[in-house]
Amino acid sequence: MPVLWLCGPAGVGKSTVSWQLFTELTRAGAHVGFADTDQLCMCYPAPGADPGRERLKAQNLGAMLANYQAAGARCMIVNGVVDPVRGVYREELSKAALTVCRLRADRDELARRFTDRHGRSADLQDALTDTLAEAEAMDASNFGDAEVETSGVPAGQVAALVRGSCPHWPGFLAGAATPSCDATGPDTETASRSRVGADALGGHILLISGPTGVGKSTIGFALYLRYLRAGLAAGYIDLRQIGFVSAGRPGDQSQHRLEARNLATMWRNYHAVGARHLIATGRVESDAVLSAYREALPSATITLCRLYAGPAELTRRVMSRGDGGSWPEPGDPLRGQPAEFLADVADRAAAEGDALDRSGAGTISSNTAQISALRIDTDGRSAAEAADLIAAATGFPAA
Repeated sequence: MPVLWLCGPAGVGKSTVSWQLFTELTRAGAHVGFADTDQLCMCYPAPGADPGRERLKAQNLGAMLANYQAAGARCMIVNGVVDPVRGVYREELSKAALTVCRLRADRDELARRFTDRHGRSADLQDALTDTLAEAEAMDASNFGDAEVETSGVPAGQVAALVRGSCPHWPGFLAGAATPSCDATGPDTETASRSRVGADALGGHILLISGPTGVGKSTIGFALYLRYLRAGLAAGYIDLRQIGFVSAGRPGDQSQHRLEARNLATMWRNYHAVGARHLIATGRVESDAVLSAYREALPSATITLCRLYAGPAELTRRVMSRGDGGSWPEPGDPLRGQPAEFLADVADRAAAEGDALDRSGAGTISSNTAQISALRIDTDGRSAAEAADLIAAATGFPAA
C-alpha cells in the first residue's frame, strides 16, 4: 500500500495540506484513504519505552492498512507528529510503501503561525519554545524522503509543492484511480485478520453516539480526561477519523464496517500497552451498525450512550461548529459553512434525533448480547455536566 506521510513541527500545516491532497485525489477519482495519525495514539498512560507514543501510532496505522485496502483504498495520505530525530517507525509499517515528506518553515514563520493560532500569552511560551526546538531538531536530522519549504507560501499552494517534491509517489499517478477490490462486496478474510488477537480482549468500551452537532466528541473527550484523572488506563477514538476512504459514501454500511474493524485493530494495540477502558465517539444510528461493533469486539463489555438535544440546542451547537467552536478536526463538514447550510444541517439533525427516539435504535435486543444502552439528555448542559451524567449512569469508575 503506497503511503505518503506528511510530518513537521506543530503549526507547519500538516493537517491542512494532507486533507487538501486527499480531497484533490478524491475529486480526481482516485481510491485513497486518509488518517491523522495523531488520532491513532490517544492512549494513556504512555508506555515507558514509547513516551511520545510515536511507535504506537505507527503500529496502529500499519495494522489498519489491510482494513483500508479491503474498503477500496489503493493508497493512503496520512499526517502526524513523528520523532524529531529518527522520524517514522518504519519497521512498524512493513505492509506500506512509505514516502515521508517533511514540511518545514523558518523560526520567525513558525512563531508567527503559533501566535496566530493560539494568541500571545506567557502561559504559552513554553509550548512555543518546545515547537521551535522540535523544528530545530528536525532541521538537523536527515530522515524523510522529501522536504518542502513553506515559509511565505500560502497554505493553498503547499499541496502543489508536495506533489512536485514527490512526483513518483504512486498515489499521484493515474493508476490510483483503479479500485483494487469491490469496496461494497464481502471481505471476510480481511475482517477475520483484523479480529485476530481482538476476540479474547475484554475491557470496557463506551460508544457515544447521537445526531450531528449534539457534542459527541466534546463530551466524549471530557469524559476521557475524567478517566485519566481517575488513574484509569484508557484510550479515546473518534470513529469518524478512522473511516475516511474515497471509495465509499460517507455514512454507508461499508464505512461503518471500516470504522468497526479499525476500532478493533486499535483496541488490540491499546490493550497490549495496558488500556482496559476505551471511549469511542461516532454515529451509531441503527441496530445493524451496532452489530458491526459487536462482531468486531465480541469479548469486550460495550455500552452505547446516545446523546439527545432539542432542536433549538442543536441549532445553536451546529452554528457554533460553523464558526470554529470546536477542535479543528480534519474534514469537518460544518466549519466555515454559510448560515443557510448550517440551518439545514441542524434541521436534519433534529429529525434524526427524533427518529432515533421513536425507533429505539440502539436499545438492548437479543442479537446484541453484552451491550447495554442509555440515553443522556444534554439540553442546557455543558460538556462537563453531560460527562458527569454519563459517569453516574455507567457507574464510573468501573473496575
